[in-house]
Amino acid sequence: MRIPTKIWFQSLSVGVFIFCLNSCGITYNDRSYEFQNEVYYRNFGKAATLIEDNKFLSIKRNRLLYLMEKGKVEHMNGNYKESNHLFEEAYILIDDRINTNAGQAVAAKLTNPMAAPYKGEDFEKVMIHYYMALNYFQLGMPNEALVEAKRINIKLLELNQKYKKNKNKYTEDAFAQILQGLLYEATGDINNAFIAYRNAEKLYAGNDNSYYGVQIPLQLQKDLVRTAKQLGFTQEYQTYSKQFNLTAEEITSHPAEAVIFWENGLGPAKDQTQITAVDGAFVAVDDAENSIFIPIPPGTNLGITSIAIPKYVQRESFYKGARLKFNNQQTNFQLVEDFYPIAKQTLHDRMLREAVDIALRLGAKKATSAGLGAIAKELLGDDAEGIVKAGADIAGAATEKADTRNWQTLPATISYARVPLTEKENNTFIIEKYGMATDSDTISIPYKKGLQLVSYFDVGKATMNYVKPQFKVQQDEVEKKAVTAKDSTSTQKIK
Repeated sequence: MRIPTKIWFQSLSVGVFIFCLNSCGITYNDRSYEFQNEVYYRNFGKAATLIEDNKFLSIKRNRLLYLMEKGKVEHMNGNYKESNHLFEEAYILIDDRINTNAGQAVAAKLTNPMAAPYKGEDFEKVMIHYYMALNYFQLGMPNEALVEAKRINIKLLELNQKYKKNKNKYTEDAFAQILQGLLYEATGDINNAFIAYRNAEKLYAGNDNSYYGVQIPLQLQKDLVRTAKQLGFTQEYQTYSKQFNLTAEEITSHPAEAVIFWENGLGPAKDQTQITAVDGAFVAVDDAENSIFIPIPPGTNLGITSIAIPKYVQRESFYKGARLKFNNQQTNFQLVEDFYPIAKQTLHDRMLREAVDIALRLGAKKATSAGLGAIAKELLGDDAEGIVKAGADIAGAATEKADTRNWQTLPATISYARVPLTEKENNTFIIEKYGMATDSDTISIPYKKGLQLVSYFDVGKATMNYVKPQFKVQQDEVEKKAVTAKDSTSTQKIK
């Protein structure tokens, strides 16, 4: 029995609408829940396996997302070579400017942006180099680590130069300068360490001593004054000592030290806000500083149309802060990077640049609706035109969806602490964390002259009682540059 054409058209409209309602509300956060849950409980090996098995990440257009998620998990699992292999591929992919083919472009215009390849947010692109720097350093390759640390701000500048208008406000990263300073110190290059610390201080000073939600760290102040003194820069030493009100005892240098990075929580996840036309414009407001205004051309009849705008949702961390206890002393971890304000600003700037693309997507859907209505009128008569156009408008509204893909294994924050090491086999530190509960872990760091870097992760609630970093020393590399020989590089593997 042949189904009448009119009934077929109506059934198609309803079917598309139901399909869209069932599928279009799913975000990438939903699709990545399983492996994120394993990361939360520090089951990094299992998380890596789940990323491999994730069907959404196996799609070619999501290759960059796969590389970033897997690269970070391998880093946390201590597989530094594999992590860098993945991040290097991601770097090349970004550098080749991930292309969108014609089919993907059409699909993105008629449905939603998730049909196109994921190209990454600008702050995500530069964080690849942060983790590559840590990987190289912990593999005993400090020079390669330094190259990656330098690339962070260079890449930010390169990305911003290609935008003709609505450029990014996030163009430099103070933490990247601090990281450079630490890496220069680890290789015995105190002069360039001082320059890097000074560059970081200038970023804070130029923004009322607060840069993207982070107050100038006390440790940065100490490192700047200390390196000025080591270099014999009397004027700079006196200026900064007075500016920061630091005493000679507070900037004492030690023959062996460790800098411990504490990554806490999971970074913001993307969601969407879906709105309709109001008074001649689409307006989305998350807060006073992050609003999107897209005007609708006068006389434009958009029909039943909604617009989806991506937004970042902050994920609350289990711990609010942490401190190190050692040798009857204690020091607080100092916040050095907060990803939520950076993510919000980066997305806001991108959305302003892509306002035209959003309008084009709506126009394409409207044109499709009109085209289907015309076909229905020709086949079925005037009565069918309105029904089909309405169904197409409804389907267009239902498929309107923001791109909710983002690098979800990034931490919420990064903090750090610098501590001296005593000349004994192992130095024991208690990391006391506080927030929803108070927990503690113990780490043991062997004595080595020079500066060691250690990474420590608290994605969710602490589930282990003992973490023992393993270290690899590169004496020859350091001796080439240091006046006093320094052993550098450290590695921590959390299982």
